[in-house]
Order: sequence, then structure tokens, then C-alpha cells
Amino acid sequence: MHLRTNRLFLESAAKDFKRTGAVVPSSRTLANAMSRELAWRYRSPVRVLEVGAGTGRITEEIVRHVSLVDHVDIYEIEPTLANLIRLRIREDKAFRHVDAALHVHNKPIEKIERRPRYDFVISCLPFTNFHPGSVRDIFEIFRGILKPGGTCSFYEYIFVRKAARIMSGKPAERERMQKVGQIVREYINRYEYSHEVVLRNLPPAMVHHIRFTD
Repeated sequence: MHLRTNRLFLESAAKDFKRTGAVVPSSRTLANAMSRELAWRYRSPVRVLEVGAGTGRITEEIVRHVSLVDHVDIYEIEPTLANLIRLRIREDKAFRHVDAALHVHNKPIEKIERRPRYDFVISCLPFTNFHPGSVRDIFEIFRGILKPGGTCSFYEYIFVRKAARIMSGKPAERERMQKVGQIVREYINRYEYSHEVVLRNLPPAMVHHIRFTD
């Protein structure tokens, strides 16, 4: 299953890097960091949203901390990867104990109903590849669907946005990435309460945990 998972990820990355945002799946160390708040603050029943699930590497860590009485929505826009996660839920023993609690949605997160119902949002979206306006919209979606006191966890690759901005030969592209960085930093500065550097990932990443307090 893992060989097939990695192959499908590489095929999806080659076909549409803007959607996947990486060349290899997330490491187990990154998955642990992304699900740490869920593990520490778990109170059943819980509702979890994962966005940009890819091959399900972080999903696999999420399900270690939930039970059948909980509810996990998994959004993945790439059809091949969404179908892979459905297959893993049916056949992979790591998912078997909570298969009925997992719900896969092959659609963009912008299609979600905006009402507060989640305790945790775990986002793997590659913000660096997005339009600045879309990044702000997505953060506001997360604000709108989290319950009061709910947690949003997301990660950024360390130095990747800065390096890409320096290497880009197009002024418009450099400006886009700069604006994306400003928007992400705005939400981090206002709402972050914890972060963690993950060096054992390719590339290394910074995990941010934020809570919307206004």
C-alpha cells in the first residue's frame, strides 16, 4: 500500500504541483506535529476537519487519536488522491477501527458550509502556491467553521517561499508570493499560541497552531 501511495503522490505532483505543493509525502514527524494539539486536547466526541489530505499520511496520524463516536471530514481536491484515501479507509488496517467516522470529500474547501462545528482544523494546503486573496478567504473559512476555542494547525516549508521569491524571474510572481507571506504572517502574529520546527521532513517545516480569539 505504501509503495502505491508514494507512486500516486508523485504522479499527482508531476501533473499538478500547484495543488500538491510538495514533491514527497509528509514525514511521520510532521504528521505527529500536525496532530499534536488533537492528541493533547482530545475530548470525545470531537469533530475534526483535515484539508488537503494528499495520500493520507497525516490522516493516518489523526485517526490514532479519534474513535468511532467522533466525526472526521477529509477534504482533498485531487480526485486520484481522494480515491486513494477512500481505498485506504476500506483496506488499510490503520484506518479500520474508525472507518465509519471518516468522511472523504473530493471538493475544494471553499465549498464547505460556513457554520461553527469543528473542534480542530488541520490544514495541509500549500499556501505559497495560492493567490493572496484565496489565502485570506481560506483562513476566514477556518475562522467561520471552528467552534469557539477551536484550534487550527497548519504548516509552512521553511525558507521555501523566500527562496522561490528570490529565484522567480517574474516580478508579478514575486509580488504574489510576498503578499501571500504577509497574509500568513498576519494571522500568525494575531492568533498563534504555539509553533514547532520539524527538521525531519523534506523540506523542513514550521507547524503553527492558532486560535481565533476575536
